[in-house]
Amino acid sequence: MIKIIMYVVGALGTNCYLVCDMESGEAMLIDPGEFEPSVVRDISEKRMTLKYIVLTHGHFDHVDAVREFKEEYPEAILAASAKDSELYGGYTPELPLTGGDEIGLGKLSFKVIATPGHTPGGLCFYVNEWDRDLIDRDFSGTLFSGDTLFNASVGRADMEGGDFKALKDSIREELFALPDDTIVLPGHMDVTTIEREKRYNVFVK
Repeated sequence: MIKIIMYVVGALGTNCYLVCDMESGEAMLIDPGEFEPSVVRDISEKRMTLKYIVLTHGHFDHVDAVREFKEEYPEAILAASAKDSELYGGYTPELPLTGGDEIGLGKLSFKVIATPGHTPGGLCFYVNEWDRDLIDRDFSGTLFSGDTLFNASVGRADMEGGDFKALKDSIREELFALPDDTIVLPGHMDVTTIEREKRYNVFVK
């Protein structure tokens, strides 16, 4: 059974996710853009073991608390794309990720999807599970989309390393290949689904 806790952190309202396989207690923290004490509380109270700190990309609002969480959980492995290494504030991924890789938490397996465009090393993570405590209806799975795909929007491509054509191709070819009823948990803003974005997202028409 999967457990997902979302925290909105920092001045830019970054969605940071604590994801856990409740049977084993193994967890990963996705995009810690600012140190959030309630993450530490939740890990302790729910008796989780933080196995990974995972980054969807290297922008500051998604990585700035890596140092603090590494100090709190020194055994947690930093997993991210090496293509964004210069953005990680001096950290090098201990587990470099590329498209097609998988990350395991207990019995859960997260597929790594390379989605360049917002940054060269942009990644998304898909798991064939969903958390009924988060949204109480059936889904085929959950996609953590970082700043690649938002609710009715997409990530910026006008910063260094950005490429709007690559971003659109990543969404159309990789993310839109997922089941329509996949729930999308983005790096900012509200939850959406693949079906909704196929229908209404004007940026990828």
